[in-house]
Amino acid sequence: MTHWLYLPELASTGTAAVLEDTEAAHAVRARRLREGDVVCVFDGAGRTAAARISEVIKRPLKVHLALEAQQHWALPEVRIHLTSALPKGDRQTTMLDMVTQLGMTDFTPVNFERSVSRAGTGSQDRWRRVLIESCKQSQRPWMPLVHSSIDLAEWISGPSDDGVVNLVAHKEGESRSAVIEESLVEAKQVRLLVGPEGGLSESEFARLHQTQTTMVSLGEGVLRVEAAAVALTALVTQTLAHSRIGSRLDKGSA
Repeated sequence: MTHWLYLPELASTGTAAVLEDTEAAHAVRARRLREGDVVCVFDGAGRTAAARISEVIKRPLKVHLALEAQQHWALPEVRIHLTSALPKGDRQTTMLDMVTQLGMTDFTPVNFERSVSRAGTGSQDRWRRVLIESCKQSQRPWMPLVHSSIDLAEWISGPSDDGVVNLVAHKEGESRSAVIEESLVEAKQVRLLVGPEGGLSESEFARLHQTQTTMVSLGEGVLRVEAAAVALTALVTQTLAHSRIGSRLDKGSA
């Protein structure tokens, strides 16, 4: 398996580049890469390039790379925007790591009436490091965008154009896969909403019912925030893949 390394200045680096600090340590100490090894570098903005390690300098640690032709990947066909209450502590890392691997393109923390955790100083920097590592693991050339915290009213007043689908995780919501798949057929952006572990308040639930949203059941149990976020993201990415493949097959047989 080709290892992925993060190189944010890839667009302007030419045919040679140098990894330093955290990324150099990841390559040499964590991945045990050596001179002559081939890797893939990515900038998180859709660019990748094959690279060969030309030299490793131990003090200070630097990894020199010889780069081949770059490739620019198109944006995902459907944006998957997770808007979620924040779980406590390290569970935020678990959630963001997994939903990035599954294909989330945007993340926005939402403050609910019963929220326990809120974004603090340094949260976005910490989350960004998680997203970089997750993109390496899942080999995704586009790193998710992280947006500032909002409240539920801002989410409700968000985009309502054709192609925008709003799905809300809720125990008493829709569970029939055919209904969920039908709602995603023409989707260009899917906005996912996951509430706090204390649940939505009565007023929040009533406001959501007045909007164009689909409540989606994720099973009989009561899930933690991160479990619900991962389950809902997985359901959407799998359904989108299935519906897109089916659509292509139908067009091919027409």
